[in-house]
Formats: sequence, C-alpha cells, structure tokens
Amino acid sequence: MPYNAMYERLVDDSANTVQGYIAYGLYKNAKREWIRQFEGEHGRRPRPLEVQAYVDAYTAQMRETFETQAAGVLAQFADGAVADSKPAIVEAALKGGVWRAIWQSIAANAIYTIILIGLVVILKRAGIDLLSLAGA
Repeated sequence: MPYNAMYERLVDDSANTVQGYIAYGLYKNAKREWIRQFEGEHGRRPRPLEVQAYVDAYTAQMRETFETQAAGVLAQFADGAVADSKPAIVEAALKGGVWRAIWQSIAANAIYTIILIGLVVILKRAGIDLLSLAGA
C-alpha cells in the first residue's frame, strides 16, 4: 500500500483529529470527483503518475480550505446536536423545578437556623451573652 502524504497533512498534523478526518474525507471526495471528470474527458482512468500529479498540485491554501470546511461541518453538527437535545435539556431542568427549589430553600434555611441556635446555646453555656455584647 503506497504512502499517503495527504493523510499525514490533514489528519496527523491536525490539532483536532476529528476535524482532520473530516478534512481528509472532503479531500477524498474531491479526488473522486476529479477521477470521474478525468474518465469522462479521456475515456479512461487516470494513470498513477497522473493521480500523483493531481495530489502534488494541492497547495497549503487548498489544504486549509478542507480544514476550514471540516470546521464548518463540525460546527453544524454541534449546532444540530444542541438543537436536537434542547427540548430534553429544558424538560429535565424544569421537571419539578419550582416545588423542588422551594423545598430545598426551606431545608437550607432550617439547617442554617438550627446551626445559629446551636451556636448561641454553646456561647451561652460558655458564659458569653451575645445580647450584652451588642449593647442591649
């Protein structure tokens, strides 16, 4: 199997492997279209040297175009995934939300009050009167 320099440039050199795979897929699709066009124009499949010349003709800017397109594909996928999940996320967030929040607030305030009462009792038993310290 021959070495594939485009794979290395688009996938191995990519900071985002998934984006690199998508960019490589876009490159392979463009190559496939070129081969079909070549066959239509010449009535035969391109020879290995002709295919290699096609691959070698890709400039850094052309490779960056694949990477940019791949980033767009990922962004569209992410937007779609969020849009598809949004109803379930909202439903989960609102499920029992109001009453649950009320009971959590009541419980938190009750615990806080019990802690304050306990602190006052401990200080009173230690001989510290908070009211006299406050000047009342």
